[in-house]
Amino acid sequence: MKILLILLAGVFVFYGCAKQLNPAEKEEARRASLELNSVMDMASARQISPVEFESGSARLLESSRPLLDRVAEVLLKHNRLKLIVSGHTDDVGSDEYNEDLSQKRASAVKMYLATQGVHPDSVRVYGYGEKMPVVKDTTEAARALNRRVEFRITTRDWGAVY
Repeated sequence: MKILLILLAGVFVFYGCAKQLNPAEKEEARRASLELNSVMDMASARQISPVEFESGSARLLESSRPLLDRVAEVLLKHNRLKLIVSGHTDDVGSDEYNEDLSQKRASAVKMYLATQGVHPDSVRVYGYGEKMPVVKDTTEAARALNRRVEFRITTRDWGAVY
């Protein structure tokens, strides 16, 4: 019984400390997510190039700039929101190498966004290497799909995100 009461108290403290968004903040976050999703849809449809890097490198290709500029616009327009950048690689190379490369690529995106005026503290980066493939296959087409950078908008405090 004591353990149950302690657990319930912990849950109430946790939820009591979580930041509750007012309706205006919720709407701003919803709109920012829609804008970011529309930018990512344009990249998926190849209307603008996705985020791409030199082979085996964290150096951004010039073709990535239009997409990243649009992402920066969304963040600057909704400057109270935060962005999570997740880097992913294909299955070529060791797990350690791919995890390091994906982290460096996500960091390169963060640095580029910072040069566009996005505050660095509003962006967090994570490198997942080859752990979260979109397609489990070893064809070149599947590997190309697995090499990616994903974006997610959040309103949560960083301490509550991961």
